[in-house]
Amino acid sequence: MNLIIDRRDLVESLKSVVGPTTTKQDFLALSSVLITTEKNQIKFITTDLNLTITTQTKGDIKTPGKALVPMRRFISIARELPDTKINLEKVKNNLLIKCEKVEFKINTLKEEEFPRIQEKKEAVTIKMLPEALEEMVRLTSFCAGYEDVNYVLSGVLFEIKGNKIKLVATDGKRLSCAARDFPDNQAEIEEKIAFILPNKTVGEIARITKEKQNPFYLSFSKKNIEFDFKETKIIARPIEGDFPNYSQYIPKQKGNQLTVDKNDFTASLRRIGLLTTAEYQGVKFSLKKNKMIVYKTTPQLGEAKEEINTKYQGPALEIEFNPNYFIDILKQIKDQEITIDFFGTEKPAVIKRENHTYLLLPMKT
Repeated sequence: MNLIIDRRDLVESLKSVVGPTTTKQDFLALSSVLITTEKNQIKFITTDLNLTITTQTKGDIKTPGKALVPMRRFISIARELPDTKINLEKVKNNLLIKCEKVEFKINTLKEEEFPRIQEKKEAVTIKMLPEALEEMVRLTSFCAGYEDVNYVLSGVLFEIKGNKIKLVATDGKRLSCAARDFPDNQAEIEEKIAFILPNKTVGEIARITKEKQNPFYLSFSKKNIEFDFKETKIIARPIEGDFPNYSQYIPKQKGNQLTVDKNDFTASLRRIGLLTTAEYQGVKFSLKKNKMIVYKTTPQLGEAKEEINTKYQGPALEIEFNPNYFIDILKQIKDQEITIDFFGTEKPAVIKRENHTYLLLPMKT
């Protein structure tokens, strides 16, 4: 393999595919990038077996071929090279990197050690707008579980039916659900399609969609989910298992509604939350007519309280929440004023927006 590539094209390509290589791996090939040539295109491929990302860019290919290169060292070198053309040449078990007066020689791996990537077969395909998917991921993925949760809760549920796609994430203590319509020229999906993608995969999807403007194609087969952005493709293996029947927890009727200024509420939660500890995480809300008192008492630390002006006409209510969970939700809401539905001391608080719903379970006192 011998080729010439612009440094910016090389760095951007490596940034696009770096995600799967960031996890610690016992198998060195999974921390590496496979470089291949196809006509006048240079293709870069990475995988951790659950997530595969490929991208391609133009270049001057002198001799076709391939090379498997450890990613971390390679991308670090590429970022520091002069901003001009770079010559990459595979010589025996080394990759020679030449740029103006700079030369590097780094060890490569055997290309056959890189896992074979399955081709897409018999897939259902839909067209989507990148900004819609990126927003849904932002609104939901932070609610997915990380530690000590059922494995399926460590991912994000995708549901597709009719002319809508819906994303749902929950860790069992909070839940977020966001839905968007398909573009006008996308045919409806008659039979419901559902799959769960790991949160790491969803994060990579959001990172790449944020940089795209043109519509992309989402394809589903029995074993893989593919996001096709033309130059870049993401191939993901879904999580096996059944996602909880989340819809039964979303109330259809309104509760006792509290309306509050988002910034005032957030600032109060931050202040009162200063007295929380790992053992005493909850902050209490005392709701009365048109006012709410947020307070916290922590043994051996002290106490704090703050009154916030609100609109509230329901019965008096004392309820306790993790303030950080509430703050995470408030960060995602752009409106200055928010309305929260309460259904009692043991039922989740609900915040509903257009095509978007949050649930947050109270803490047991």
